Amino acid sequence: LPISHIEQPTLHAACCFVAAKMFGGDNELGNILQEAVKLKSAQMGQKRKTYETWPFMVQHTLFHGEKDDFKAWRQLPFDEKKEVSERLKEEGNELFKKGSWMDAVEKYEEAATLVHYCYSTDPGWRKNNRGIDDDVIVLVEDKGSTEEDLTWQKKHRAMCALNLAACKQKLGRLDEAIVACDVTLELDPDNVKALYRRAESRIRPTKATAYDHDLAIKDLAQANRIDPSNQTVEKLLVRLRAERKVQREKDAKTFTGMFDRGEIYDKVTQEVKAAAESGKSLLKSGQSHQDLQDRIDNISEEDSLEKRVQDAELLRDLYE
Repeated sequence: LPISHIEQPTLHAACCFVAAKMFGGDNELGNILQEAVKLKSAQMGQKRKTYETWPFMVQHTLFHGEKDDFKAWRQLPFDEKKEVSERLKEEGNELFKKGSWMDAVEKYEEAATLVHYCYSTDPGWRKNNRGIDDDVIVLVEDKGSTEEDLTWQKKHRAMCALNLAACKQKLGRLDEAIVACDVTLELDPDNVKALYRRAESRIRPTKATAYDHDLAIKDLAQANRIDPSNQTVEKLLVRLRAERKVQREKDAKTFTGMFDRGEIYDKVTQEVKAAAESGKSLLKSGQSHQDLQDRIDNISEEDSLEKRVQDAELLRDLYE
């Protein structure tokens, strides 16, 4: 039967079947094609290492620049860029109020893309085999010409990122909400809302760990120092500290029981024991209660196992 006489749905199904057989991995050709795809993906990944380190909203500016209106807007004088950027942000605010969070995300990203964006110097990067390549991608930050321009630019970008975090929380994309808060805090380290939203985003997932709670407490403690009158921050901080106290006490009893029964004999056990003793000695060091609490609040991702155990023992003894 000639191909022209085959019904379109039947032809489409046949093509899908053939493609599935070719890429299915259950024949030699399929295996070769799968390996080729993996190799190509790995090669492309090597070409975009710097690009991949940028926050998602900065990465997306590469694609915004493919639109004619954005190309034109990016060439405007700074004052006119500000007007367009503010308008886009307000459109995002209206969409957020309506519950159109995906559309609001697009507007907030676009609002910042006129003053902080990346583009490819290869105009055909999407059509040729080059793709996203660090060698031809340029990151642009338009700070204007005055201190007032720079202040506005940083405040505007911080606000857009903060609003993005709110949208991502509504959409349940909490990892992206944390990234958006990170960007806000790089631009505005004392932004209480960003600290609070990052803390919220860390503890909301069901897979959140004790370490996520510790980082959330650190953010909330900083927010509380900046704005002691903020009841929303204080309420969550008190709750998480109480939960941490209970959990640390349980952990301490568990470790103590394990040590007493002699169930662990390896090097890690000895390190934990030594760190625990060091943690107890911190209470006898003459430091004030606030100094010790600050030590706990300043937990960092770079902390060693020894310091984490010291902090656990310190907390247990502080609240005994």
